[in-house]
Amino acid sequence: MPEIAMGALVQKDTVLLARRGSKRKLYPNCWSLPGGHIEDGEDAETAMCRELFEEIGVTAVRWQLVERFEAEGVPEASATFYLYLVDDWHGSPHLIDDEHTELKWYTAAAIGREADLAPPQLREMLANLAMR
Repeated sequence: MPEIAMGALVQKDTVLLARRGSKRKLYPNCWSLPGGHIEDGEDAETAMCRELFEEIGVTAVRWQLVERFEAEGVPEASATFYLYLVDDWHGSPHLIDDEHTELKWYTAAAIGREADLAPPQLREMLANLAMR
């Protein structure tokens, strides 16, 4: 089962979400967190830091693992996810490549109303992070 590391940037009771591109094989146009596959030789923390830099141009400074969970569905969408809370970073988040089409800061209430989250297990976890 693939392993995915994701970073949740948290600032002033909001969490930064990224809209996945329309051409993505899994969860096109859904809101998610920056992140991606853990590569050979990497641990989850290293992968999360690399993905944040590659996808939104920030360097994580302080983070903590808040959740490890398995998402199971159609076989190609099954994965183990590592969710990190990132509350300090260098740089200003911005789109770098075509993996995402938009970045947006969400409050806990807005996360609760957003129908298109990928994977779906993120809704409750992200709402809890935004309330920290």
